[in-house]
Order: sequence, then structure tokens, then C-alpha cells
Amino acid sequence: MASDHKTIGKYRIDGVLGKGAMGIVYRGYDSFIDRQVAIKTIHKSLLSSEMGQEMMERFSNEAKAVGRLTHANIVGIFDFDIEDGMPYFVMELVHGRELKTMIKEKHRFTTEQVVSMICQVLDGLAYTHGFGIVHRDIKPANIFVLDDGTIKIADFGIARVDNSELTQIGSVLGTPSYMSPEQCLGERVDARSDLFSTAIMAYELLTGKKAFRGDMSNTIMHNVVNTDAVDPSKLNETLPSAFDSVLRKALAKKAEQRFQTADDFKDALLGCLRGKGVGLPKQKMIAIAAASVFVLSLAGGGLLYVSSGGQEVSKRVVAEKDATDAEMKKTAAIKNNPYLKIPEKKEVTEPEDIRKINRLLKAARAHLLVGRLVAPAGGNAYDAYQIVLEIDPYSREAIDGLNNVANKFFDRCEALYGQGILAESRNFVTLGMELFPYHRGLQELDQKLNAVAAAQ
Repeated sequence: MASDHKTIGKYRIDGVLGKGAMGIVYRGYDSFIDRQVAIKTIHKSLLSSEMGQEMMERFSNEAKAVGRLTHANIVGIFDFDIEDGMPYFVMELVHGRELKTMIKEKHRFTTEQVVSMICQVLDGLAYTHGFGIVHRDIKPANIFVLDDGTIKIADFGIARVDNSELTQIGSVLGTPSYMSPEQCLGERVDARSDLFSTAIMAYELLTGKKAFRGDMSNTIMHNVVNTDAVDPSKLNETLPSAFDSVLRKALAKKAEQRFQTADDFKDALLGCLRGKGVGLPKQKMIAIAAASVFVLSLAGGGLLYVSSGGQEVSKRVVAEKDATDAEMKKTAAIKNNPYLKIPEKKEVTEPEDIRKINRLLKAARAHLLVGRLVAPAGGNAYDAYQIVLEIDPYSREAIDGLNNVANKFFDRCEALYGQGILAESRNFVTLGMELFPYHRGLQELDQKLNAVAAAQ
């Protein structure tokens, strides 16, 4: 391990750049060519879990996707290998700041600076899109601003290569505030989704406000799908009105109404500085409720995407399971609680809703079969069942399915505890208590972990 030997492969470890639930990013040094590097790893313990295969696939997917790219606006990948069962890849060490940090610190950019930054992002995306690679998570946290003003795009961990089978319809990937409508709805995405996310980022830099706001992620996603952003010139009076039509087009709900390429978007932005606008096709509102999703940050790092049907759904789901005495320990049925009763069933009759439910249930069964319960950054059984309940709160298959997810999730937590992997068990139990707050098995395991922590 890196912490014991002070090396990973041929690379000397000089420090830690960042830590998260998924892994650690180290500052390293390649003595063969006298170069400082960043080394990204995944915790070995996670690779042995039921989610490990997907983590490994997405981790190696980033290396394969970016390893063949060489562009001034993309963080480069130099090497990929596995040491003692731990995969790692070596990438360019960027000397700059996250755009997210600069926004948080209220850094003010001129209109010309914003256009320059966004055009560099679009240059990088034009290059990656040419290879059939869709980033899928363009946001300020993945954009680095170097000291000389150069922009670098990082973190292709959920990127989709055109011939990849990793990402399927129904997977909700990304960060809610910067997701495209098709991402919010779990539909197939292409390069135009990256352009939508870039437009949101441009809007925020030009106005100081997010294009789609809300107190909770499900509200944000609903707004992404159903509402139009306020014209940016109304929020920034110094902004030329030409930006209104450009960003309106870039933020069109339907992908075919947006700019079709990064170069087209870039040309329109540069035209704004020359006092030129673009025509905007008529838009029709999409009257579809977005799937409720929130992002839960686990152990200060990796992101888990899980839907937020609310605690009432979790209570009701767990309570209504028809279980034997042996299963009661796991399913936490509280029969006397009036809030846990399911109203009389009402039939869903809209053909579109029925088709969507059938598709989601099929996806949920597949996720459950391979153990993808609440997998990070991807489609999973929990999300799929919860989205079904958003459409049909009385779906028995979704209710039973969520109970099955809860039980399997508890089994994983209990196994980690039994193996003495307490830190990871604590992480999963914390997540489990959020998702299934009335699961007796999780409650008891939570108490055991608290007792262990108190005794230390």
C-alpha cells in the first residue's frame, strides 16, 4: 500500500491531494522523467463489495477514455496500472484552482473572461466529442483555472464512450444543478448534454446565479425539465442582450433545439462580444415530472446518487412488507403507526406512464440481480424502484423491491461489521439509516457501531 511503502508502482508518493469515499488522490513524482504527477486510486475494500465491479469499470473507463486524449484543455492521463489489487492511474498535476472554489469565494469575472473560459471548455469538449466521448458531469468542480488563465477539464469518471455498455438508458448520472433534462429523466445522452451543462456554467459565471435553483435536488431537477431560466441580462444589467438568445438556445429543453456542436456554441458566444445574437427556434415546454434525486456525499468524497422520495416513502415501504418472524428483524414493520399505511390502490392508466413503469421495473430487477443496490454514480435498483413510486405510489412490486434492497443492503453492512471493517461499515450504515430509517437490523447495527466507537 502507498501509505506503507511510500511508492505506488514506480512513482514516489509525496503527499495527499484529496480523500473521499471512493479513494485517494496522491501527489507523486516520476523520477525517470523528473515530473510531478497526480495519482488517483480506489480503496481496495470497495472493490470487494457488491458495487466493486461497477466502481472498477468506471475507474478504468476514465483511464481508457482520457488516456488517448491529448489536448491543452484536458487534464492528461500518463499511465494506468494495478498494484496489490489496487488500480491506479497517473495524471497531469494541475497547478491551478477549481472554478467551484473561485465561485464560492465570489470571484468576479468580466464578460470577456467568462467567454474566454467557456470557449476553452468548448474547445476541449469539441475534441472529446470527436472521439465519441461524452463527459456527462461538466460543472465548476471539474474545471481547473491555471495561473495563466488556461482552462483544464478533469474527472471523466462517468464519461460515456459511444461503444461502452457501462451507461444505459435509465441511469441518472451527473450533478443536479448542472444536469441536462435528458439526464434528469434518465434518458440516453449525447454530446449535446455536455453543451447544456456548459451553458448552465456560463449562465452562473455571467450572472452570479444558477440557472435552475431550488432548496432540494428534486426541485432543481424539476426546474431543469420544466422551467425556463430568467434571461441573464435581467440579472446582470451590464450584459449585452445578445447573450439572452444564445443562452436560451443553449438551454433548450429538447436537445435538437440546442446548439448541435461545441463549435457552434463557441461561435455564438464570440458573436455576442461582437454584438451579434442568434435565432432561437420556438420551444415547447416538456410536461414531465422529473425523477426525484438527491446527491449524498459519503465520507467527504465519492457521490452516491439516490432518489429522495422522502422518509414517508421509506417508512411505508419498510412497514408494509409481509414478512415472517425471521424477516421482521430486517424489515422494521411498525404496524400501529398510522403514517405507514398504504391508501387503497389506484390504477395507473396513462400508456406513457405504464410503459415507463415497466421499463423501470425491468431495469430495477436487472440491477438487483447483479447486486447494484445503491451504486455510486450510476443506475441502481433503489433509484429505479423509487422513481416507479413517484408515478405509482401503490406499486406492490416497487414496494417489495425496495424491501429487498433494504435487506440486501443490511446484509452488506453486517458482513463488513463481521469482518472488522468498521469504518466502511459505518459509512454504509449511515447511508442505510437515511434510506431506510425504520429498518431494525440497521438500527441495531448502528447501536453496535456507536458502542464500539464509544469504547475506543
